[in-house]
Amino acid sequence: MADGAQQSGNEIEIKAVSKVFGAGAVAFHALTDIDLTIRTGEFFTLLGPSGCGKTTLLRVIAGFEHPSSGQLLIKGQDVVGQAPNRRLVNTVFQNYALFPHMTVAQNIGFGLKMLGRPRSEIDATTSEMLHLVKMEAMATRKPAELSGGQQQRVALARALAPRPRVLLLDEPLSALDLKLRKEMQTELKRLQVETGITFVFVTHDQEEALTMSDRLAVMNKGRILQLGSPHDIYHAPAERFVADFIGETNFLSLKVIAIAGGCADLALPGGRTVSARIAEGVVPAAGETVSAVIRPEQAQLVAADAGDLSATVNGSVFFGTDTHIHLTLADGQSFTVRRQNTVGQADPARGVRVGLALMPGALQVLRG
Repeated sequence: MADGAQQSGNEIEIKAVSKVFGAGAVAFHALTDIDLTIRTGEFFTLLGPSGCGKTTLLRVIAGFEHPSSGQLLIKGQDVVGQAPNRRLVNTVFQNYALFPHMTVAQNIGFGLKMLGRPRSEIDATTSEMLHLVKMEAMATRKPAELSGGQQQRVALARALAPRPRVLLLDEPLSALDLKLRKEMQTELKRLQVETGITFVFVTHDQEEALTMSDRLAVMNKGRILQLGSPHDIYHAPAERFVADFIGETNFLSLKVIAIAGGCADLALPGGRTVSARIAEGVVPAAGETVSAVIRPEQAQLVAADAGDLSATVNGSVFFGTDTHIHLTLADGQSFTVRRQNTVGQADPARGVRVGLALMPGALQVLRG
C-alpha cells in the first residue's frame, strides 16, 4: 500500500461530460457540460442536494452509466464505453452489499478470488485489510452479527483489497447514527491517508464534506457551481446557493454606496457603512441593492448602542457547544448569531435590544 503521501498528477479528468436520460419532451438532463479534474491521492467530494447529479457523475466514473457526450479519462486513458470491471476503480455503495452467507474474511477476499489471485495473496491481503480497518477479531463473523459501522468497515476493506487507483463512495455514512457517523468520518480520512488511494466521495451532508475533503465540488441541477477547498468554499462562496447550502448563513439586502479595489461600501440598516468583499464575477454598481452574506459566527453581540447594527432578540436555541441567537434588524431583516457557550453564560431575553459587531472583512457580495 502507499505510504499516504499524495502523489503528483491527475487521476481523473472529466471533459464536457453530459448525461441525458430519455429523449424529446421527456428528456432529463442529469449532467450538463461537467469539466472536472481530480488529483491523484486526494480526498475529493461531490456535494449537493438530492437530484443534483452527484451520484450520476459517480456512476459515470464507475462505468455503471455512460455519458451522452464528453470524455472521461482515468490516468490519461479515455475509459468511456469501458466496462466497470476493466477500470481500476472500486465502489462502496450506500447499502454496503455484503454477502450474508460469507464471513467477514470471505467477503473481503471475494473480489481477489474473482480476479483469480492465488490463495496465498488472497490470505495475505485479507489479513492486511482486516488490520487496516481494525476488524481482526471479527474475521469469522457473518454480516448479520455486525453493527452498521462494522459492516461499513468490511465493505471498505473489500473495496480496498484489489488496490484500486480510485475508490468511489456513494453516501456510505447515511445509514449510521450521528455519533457513529462522526467516528467514521475520521476513520475514512485515516484510511485514505494511509492507503494514498484517490477517494471520490458523494454526500448531501455539508459537515461530512467540510470535515474530510481536500477539495469539493458543490453541485446543483446537473452542474458544478463551485470547486475548491472546504475553507475557500465556506468562507468565500461564489453565489447564493453555495452560501446557503454550505453551513448556516445570514443574507442581507444592502445598498451599494461606492466600489473600490474589489470591495464595496454598503449601507447598513441604521445608517452605518461597512466594507464588503465582492465575489469573483460579480459586478455591482453604486446605488444598486445587492445580496450580502455573513456567517453567524462572524458577528458578536455588543451593547445596544454599539457595533455596526442594532437588533432585537427573538429567541435562542441551545446546541450544547454553542447557542444560536435569532434577531430582527432595525429594518426587519432576520439575523442569527452563533455564540460559543461558556459556564454561567446567560442568553439575552426575548425582546431585548442589542448591538451587533461584524467581523472585519467577513461580509461578502454574492451572485444570485
